[in-house]
Amino acid sequence: MSWLSDLMASTGRSNADRSMDEARRAQDTVAIANLATGQTILEIEPGKGWFTGILLELTRDAGTLIAQQPKALEAFFGKEARKRIEKSGQLNAHYSDRSWEALDAADATVDRAVWLQGPHELWFEPQPGLTFGRPEVVFADIARVLKPGGTFTLIDNLAPKGVTQAQAGALHRSVPHLLQEIVQSSGLRLIQEDLEWINETPDPLDIPTYDPKAHLKTRQFLQTFIKSS
Repeated sequence: MSWLSDLMASTGRSNADRSMDEARRAQDTVAIANLATGQTILEIEPGKGWFTGILLELTRDAGTLIAQQPKALEAFFGKEARKRIEKSGQLNAHYSDRSWEALDAADATVDRAVWLQGPHELWFEPQPGLTFGRPEVVFADIARVLKPGGTFTLIDNLAPKGVTQAQAGALHRSVPHLLQEIVQSSGLRLIQEDLEWINETPDPLDIPTYDPKAHLKTRQFLQTFIKSS
């Protein structure tokens, strides 16, 4: 698709961002998540904003972008994603630092929700008493904001077999079938899954993703869910 190639090569993106595209399967992610100009897109946990930059280009002429990251996570990622949106000057792009339990969108207004390398955060406790949302509440709110027929695509780091989702979350990872069960409890339905989305890396699986042996080398899976019409 030439428009996808043009999107990746957009002059609005930095060379540093483009250098990460191949390893992170940027073009494939846009395609498989069925992202397009004119949509209302919710990006959950933009991190440092690499994919945010792609979404800004995608929605520049038409559509809406909402990037949401709880304020506590800025202590880890900094304010780069927020600054990208502010610097863009796009009136159709909005950064929110509200809790994921209260997504910054009205009922049934979002075409596409995406969460890249992040759902595990819901089981991560960086310090006693600090969490980023109750999983069942967060996924129910994703279902709330999606339009009928809207989709939610997630990509996460693969956990080793035999662990619970809570144990996986402590490693910054997720267990695909357990995550699927929790998401589907919100009423969303799985429509596609790739358990080898990124699989050509020397990832031991049983260590935290920030360990040098796994950092930027994690095996990853992808799931897409749909809200019934």
